[in-house]
Amino acid sequence: MNDDDLNELIDAFTAECEEFLQSMEANLLAMESAGLKERQAAVKEMFRAAHSIKGAGSMLGFQNVSVAAHTLEDCFVILRDRTDLSALEPTTVSVLLQGVDALKKITIESVQHSDVTTPDQTENLEAIAQVFAQFQAKYGKSEPSPVPAVSQSAAPETLKQIFEHQVPALFNRLETELSQASEAHLAKSVTALNQVYYQLSGLAGMLRLPEFGEIATALSALIDSPDLTLQRLQSEGWAIAQNLQIARQQILEGRAIDLPEISPSPTPPDSPRLPDSPTPPEISPSPSPTPPEISPSPSPTVPPSSTLPVPNPQRPTIRVDLERLTELVNLVGELVINRTNLELQESELRGEVKRIRRNIVDLSQFGGQLREEYDRLSFAEWRGGNGNSGLGKLAAAETEFPTIANGKSSPAHAHFDILEMDRYTEFHSTAAEVIETAQAISHSATKLDTLAMKFERSTDQLRRITEQLRSRVMQLRVVSFSRAVDHLPRALREMCLTYDKEVNLLLVGRDTKIDESLLDALRDPLIHLVRNAFDHGIEMPEVRKASGKPASGQIEIEARHQGGQTIITVADDGRGIDPEMIRRKVVTRGLATEEQAQEFSIAELYDFLFWSGFSTTEGVSDLSGRGVGLDVVRTNLRTVRGSVKVDSRLGKGTSFIIKLPLLLSITDALMVKTDHNKIAVPLDAVEEILHIKASEVHIAGNQPMLWWREEFIRLVRMQDLLEYSVVGPDAPSPDPLTQDEIPVLVLASTEGMLAVAVERLIGQQEIVVKPLPPPLSKPRGVLGTTILGDGRVVNILDVDDLVGQPGVNSSIAAVSGKVQEIPPSSSQSPQILVVDDSYTIRQLLSMTLTRARYRVVQAKDGVDALEKLQNGLDCSLAIVDIEMPRMDGFELLRSIRSTERFAKIPVAMLTSRSGEKHRQMAMELGANQYFTKPYSEAQLLQAIPKLIHQSRI
Repeated sequence: MNDDDLNELIDAFTAECEEFLQSMEANLLAMESAGLKERQAAVKEMFRAAHSIKGAGSMLGFQNVSVAAHTLEDCFVILRDRTDLSALEPTTVSVLLQGVDALKKITIESVQHSDVTTPDQTENLEAIAQVFAQFQAKYGKSEPSPVPAVSQSAAPETLKQIFEHQVPALFNRLETELSQASEAHLAKSVTALNQVYYQLSGLAGMLRLPEFGEIATALSALIDSPDLTLQRLQSEGWAIAQNLQIARQQILEGRAIDLPEISPSPTPPDSPRLPDSPTPPEISPSPSPTPPEISPSPSPTVPPSSTLPVPNPQRPTIRVDLERLTELVNLVGELVINRTNLELQESELRGEVKRIRRNIVDLSQFGGQLREEYDRLSFAEWRGGNGNSGLGKLAAAETEFPTIANGKSSPAHAHFDILEMDRYTEFHSTAAEVIETAQAISHSATKLDTLAMKFERSTDQLRRITEQLRSRVMQLRVVSFSRAVDHLPRALREMCLTYDKEVNLLLVGRDTKIDESLLDALRDPLIHLVRNAFDHGIEMPEVRKASGKPASGQIEIEARHQGGQTIITVADDGRGIDPEMIRRKVVTRGLATEEQAQEFSIAELYDFLFWSGFSTTEGVSDLSGRGVGLDVVRTNLRTVRGSVKVDSRLGKGTSFIIKLPLLLSITDALMVKTDHNKIAVPLDAVEEILHIKASEVHIAGNQPMLWWREEFIRLVRMQDLLEYSVVGPDAPSPDPLTQDEIPVLVLASTEGMLAVAVERLIGQQEIVVKPLPPPLSKPRGVLGTTILGDGRVVNILDVDDLVGQPGVNSSIAAVSGKVQEIPPSSSQSPQILVVDDSYTIRQLLSMTLTRARYRVVQAKDGVDALEKLQNGLDCSLAIVDIEMPRMDGFELLRSIRSTERFAKIPVAMLTSRSGEKHRQMAMELGANQYFTKPYSEAQLLQAIPKLIHQSRI
């Protein structure tokens, strides 16, 4: 086995151990509130998990893991057989949780240090031994039951399954290493064979096959020989391999293992090799809860057939680079876009075929009218006789369209009258040609219609295949949300015991799928939000009782998908956030004057909670008051293009709403037209679609209202909600509220309900949600974009952002005017001078800083920046590029430091020059920080408060 195979096997072992350890922790926490039967089932499940870790660790040679898991397994035996589970004590659960923690540390240490016993490992082994000692001291020792006379090996059927499906790959590895061994790489071959020995020995020990283990011992003795040579390795090694094959065959035939003495064979055996297996076996059996080595008081003997379940055959796996997987996901999105284009073309083709058929009908009718006109004229001649005017008309017709000179209309048949023989003129022939042409076109149209139907069936099949492909590809990168929250119940339990609070944790949507790359970015924010809810939100039991609430508080974490994004809500039923307390803190810390603070909306006050160093707690404790927490939440989420906002009701509770973009989201959207532009509205956010008359619009002051489902909801125009403009026609934007029939969308979000009037409804369409790539910042109310089948780019609305806008919730909009804009940042907010000759960089920086509530002044070069400073510009920080016309960044920095008025202004260099020479010169001239392009928005925003704080010291 090469190093890659070994690393892959160890990775699988690590992942499996994490799952087993998490399962044990979850079962222990659930036992505290479970009934007797559930507790008994949980103990059995934890015993199986510990036993599986023990077996897998032994197979891979992680003896410390195997010993620790065996010790914890003994603890579960005592818990199962010598305790009253109906009266389970919290201290018992706490002690077992400590044992699980110790086993987790031992597993990590063993994998990182190849099972070498380090001082930390020794400490962890002693800790888990102390857990077992406490159990023995409290509940007594477990006495092993007499070993039955029958064989203690696994059930025959189980052995056959293992040796038929999993062992061959192990044997093939052994033979491959023996055949490929060479003098130059003998040490490498010995290392690989040593791994084979560990797996054979572990397999023999786990299945209780001592005879099979003797063969593995012979292999160990061979590779440990001090005078080992290549010839001896191959000679005796092939003999051992042959004995392994014989033992395997005897086990498959149900016979006892009976091996001859190992006789060195100079050449490999001629017996055919077993089928190759792409990956080494990974055996993680789950034995019955009563293993022979740990049996307490006498109990009915478990039949051997139930000792081990039949393991699933190992399926081949490969490792794929994450970037390639991301490219595959992006290609699936492009495939969906092109499929939409095909569907659009198919729809246009069907429309053209229908139009051709209508024209064919018109043409056929015209040909028929021509023939009818000729027949009418002919009939008029017959009725009129020689002197009738009808004859004159016919003669005139025959003059204009002469009678055809051949055929039945020849003059040779002049003695026949019109009833006895038909007469044909060029008029009649032209009409016939028109009808024939129409029939030919109709035949072609039928073929086109058939082709269009086949095209439609093909696009339907492509749609199904694309959907299956998208589903399969997404499964490669997504994991359950439970991976991000399963550690929280344990953390909350420890806080409850430490701070004497009663808090329940409710996890909703644990199976919601999220991108695995988001897990690391989510863990810290969720921990901070739970700690924040526990400390700031949930009151002490006596306070809750006095307020009429139950003594036990509740924190709820919910995950769901909506409109191409994952929404995670962390809510508590505690005291809520007092906006007036935040207002006082803002004034106290000098972030705004008292008059300015009174103008802040609730949403703006909540935004201060995410400022670095801002805290509403007066005292400092282990949980809060240090000014660290919510700023970390926002910073971490920005690294993955996420956002967070707050909704709180005083005395009722607080909700933190996290939004994360999906790696690839394909969703249904309703396409609407507003302000001359197409807009996509996620269909799952549309509660109802209405067509109302202008008379159904009610006015409350200046705010249009709509009576919907027994209540009034606000009615606004969609163009009033959008904070961006698109260049369009010169004609003014039509007002949907002035139409006789108004299309209205009732939108539902976490903020409530809102009725939105649009110009026109276009229809439903499946779209690919494409988030705006960095460094572009997400505009308010816009989730991302999508590409239509005709290549046009359309914005997708973020309904939660739209409904939650301060202008929508707190202001009243006139029917003919726009919603009031959000007040600008306070004049007390720090002002930053951005100096760069690139307009794009200046704009991107300005948007980033403005969104973080900083005031920004731009300068195109050093001269422009120096003029602004000399004219009285008061700035708390300057972000300066190096290479600029007229005056570069170094010259500007030298001028700032040499002028007493500006010397204390912190200066951060932002440049594409990453060399040490440029960095050193900037620092020598007095730069406070040095950033290189492309810059990290999160790192920049994290460093700015520290730089500004330095200038105030």
